[in-house]
Amino acid sequence: RGQSNEAMIKGEVQITAGLGFIDSVIIDTHFVQRGRIGRLFYAVASNPGILGIGLGEDAGLLITEGKMMEAIGSGLTIVVDGRNIIETNIYNVELGMPVSVENLKVHVMSIYDKFDLRQHKLHINHAVTVPAELPDNDL
Repeated sequence: RGQSNEAMIKGEVQITAGLGFIDSVIIDTHFVQRGRIGRLFYAVASNPGILGIGLGEDAGLLITEGKMMEAIGSGLTIVVDGRNIIETNIYNVELGMPVSVENLKVHVMSIYDKFDLRQHKLHINHAVTVPAELPDNDL
């Protein structure tokens, strides 16, 4: 039986306390390139009250007063919101088995997009000019 880096496998994710800069958020780095989407989905499905953030290569966030975050850098930022999960089998499947979840909300941010951490609302910056040549590190 093979495993995929993208699968949500019960027992594959361990979460510990962070640095305390922001509450109710889990951040994962090198997210796109290393295929970590499954583990971020699992972390949010296990803790639907937290917001999952996956930073791609050359991606960062400016967080203002814990209320608004702005994407910086040329990479992608993925935001995973579990507040509206309808159903999951996460508490019933055995360790090592794939997990299913319904209605996990995903946002994709690029440079200068903003995300309201109170409302869980993405504000896309439509004024961004596209560079002549985009890096291919996240695609």
